[in-house]
Amino acid sequence: MVLGLGGLIFLIAAGQSNTAPRVIIGVVLLAAAVFLLFLARSKGPEMKITQQIDLSGDVHPEQLKCKACGAQLDANSVTLREGGIFVKCPYCGTEYQLEEEPKW
Repeated sequence: MVLGLGGLIFLIAAGQSNTAPRVIIGVVLLAAAVFLLFLARSKGPEMKITQQIDLSGDVHPEQLKCKACGAQLDANSVTLREGGIFVKCPYCGTEYQLEEEPKW
Protein backbone atom coordinates (compact mmCIF):
# COMPACT_ATOMS: atom_id res chain seq x y z
CA MET A 1 0.00 0.00 0.00
CA VAL A 2 2.89 2.35 0.74
CA LEU A 3 4.36 1.73 -2.72
CA GLY A 4 0.99 2.40 -4.35
CA LEU A 5 0.50 5.58 -2.36
CA GLY A 6 4.01 6.74 -3.30
CA GLY A 7 3.29 5.97 -6.96
CA LEU A 8 0.09 8.02 -6.84
CA ILE A 9 1.92 10.93 -5.23
CA PHE A 10 4.60 10.85 -7.95
CA LEU A 11 1.95 10.73 -10.71
CA ILE A 12 0.02 13.65 -9.19
CA ALA A 13 3.25 15.65 -8.85
CA ALA A 14 4.15 14.83 -12.48
CA GLY A 15 0.76 16.11 -13.64
CA GLN A 16 1.41 19.47 -12.10
CA SER A 17 4.95 19.98 -13.42
CA ASN A 18 5.07 17.66 -16.52
CA THR A 19 8.36 15.96 -15.68
CA ALA A 20 9.03 12.54 -17.23
CA PRO A 21 11.14 11.09 -14.39
CA ARG A 22 8.27 11.51 -11.93
CA VAL A 23 5.88 9.73 -14.30
CA ILE A 24 8.33 6.83 -14.72
CA ILE A 25 8.91 6.54 -10.97
CA GLY A 26 5.15 6.71 -10.29
CA VAL A 27 4.39 3.97 -12.83
CA VAL A 28 7.18 1.75 -11.49
CA LEU A 29 5.97 2.17 -7.92
CA LEU A 30 2.37 1.38 -8.89
CA ALA A 31 3.50 -1.69 -10.86
CA ALA A 32 5.54 -2.89 -7.88
CA ALA A 33 2.53 -2.43 -5.58
CA VAL A 34 0.27 -4.41 -7.94
CA PHE A 35 2.88 -7.18 -8.24
CA LEU A 36 3.28 -7.44 -4.45
CA LEU A 37 -0.50 -7.56 -4.01
CA PHE A 38 -0.65 -10.37 -6.59
CA LEU A 39 2.06 -12.29 -4.72
CA ALA A 40 0.28 -11.81 -1.41
CA ARG A 41 -3.01 -13.10 -2.85
CA SER A 42 -1.60 -16.10 -4.67
CA LYS A 43 -1.29 -19.33 -2.74
CA GLY A 44 2.03 -21.03 -2.44
CA PRO A 45 2.48 -24.77 -2.34
CA GLU A 46 0.43 -26.44 0.36
CA MET A 47 2.34 -27.93 3.23
CA LYS A 48 1.28 -31.22 4.69
CA ILE A 49 2.24 -31.94 8.25
CA THR A 50 2.41 -35.56 9.29
CA GLN A 51 2.54 -36.40 12.94
CA GLN A 52 3.84 -39.77 14.06
CA ILE A 53 3.43 -41.15 17.53
CA ASP A 54 6.17 -43.48 18.71
CA LEU A 55 4.98 -45.49 21.66
CA SER A 56 7.82 -46.62 23.84
CA GLY A 57 8.09 -49.78 25.85
CA ASP A 58 5.71 -52.67 25.34
CA VAL A 59 2.83 -50.61 23.95
CA HIS A 60 1.82 -51.49 20.39
CA PRO A 61 -1.19 -49.89 18.66
CA GLU A 62 -2.40 -53.23 17.33
CA GLN A 63 -2.58 -54.60 20.89
CA LEU A 64 -4.53 -51.68 22.39
CA LYS A 65 -7.94 -52.42 23.87
CA CYS A 66 -10.47 -49.95 25.24
CA LYS A 67 -10.46 -49.70 29.03
CA ALA A 68 -14.24 -49.31 29.16
CA CYS A 69 -15.62 -51.84 26.66
CA GLY A 70 -12.58 -53.96 25.75
CA ALA A 71 -12.92 -53.34 21.99
CA GLN A 72 -9.87 -53.63 19.75
CA LEU A 73 -8.48 -50.17 18.89
CA ASP A 74 -6.67 -49.25 15.69
CA ALA A 75 -4.00 -46.64 14.94
CA ASN A 76 -6.69 -44.04 14.05
CA SER A 77 -7.92 -44.13 17.66
CA VAL A 78 -4.63 -42.78 19.01
CA THR A 79 -3.94 -39.02 18.84
CA LEU A 80 -1.35 -36.69 20.29
CA ARG A 81 -2.87 -33.67 21.99
CA GLU A 82 -1.50 -31.22 24.55
CA GLY A 83 1.70 -33.21 24.86
CA GLY A 84 -0.06 -36.43 25.83
CA ILE A 85 -1.17 -39.53 23.97
CA PHE A 86 -4.96 -39.83 23.97
CA VAL A 87 -7.07 -42.81 22.94
CA LYS A 88 -10.70 -42.53 21.81
CA CYS A 89 -12.76 -45.68 21.38
CA PRO A 90 -14.81 -45.59 18.14
CA TYR A 91 -17.34 -48.04 19.62
CA CYS A 92 -18.26 -46.63 23.03
CA GLY A 93 -16.82 -43.09 22.68
CA THR A 94 -14.67 -43.35 25.81
CA GLU A 95 -11.63 -41.06 25.71
CA TYR A 96 -8.66 -41.34 28.02
CA GLN A 97 -4.99 -40.50 28.18
CA LEU A 98 -2.61 -43.38 27.62
CA GLU A 99 -0.17 -43.64 30.49
CA GLU A 100 2.80 -45.93 30.46
CA GLU A 101 4.05 -47.44 33.63
CA PRO A 102 7.72 -46.95 34.49
CA LYS A 103 10.03 -49.75 33.46
CA TRP A 104 11.74 -50.11 36.83
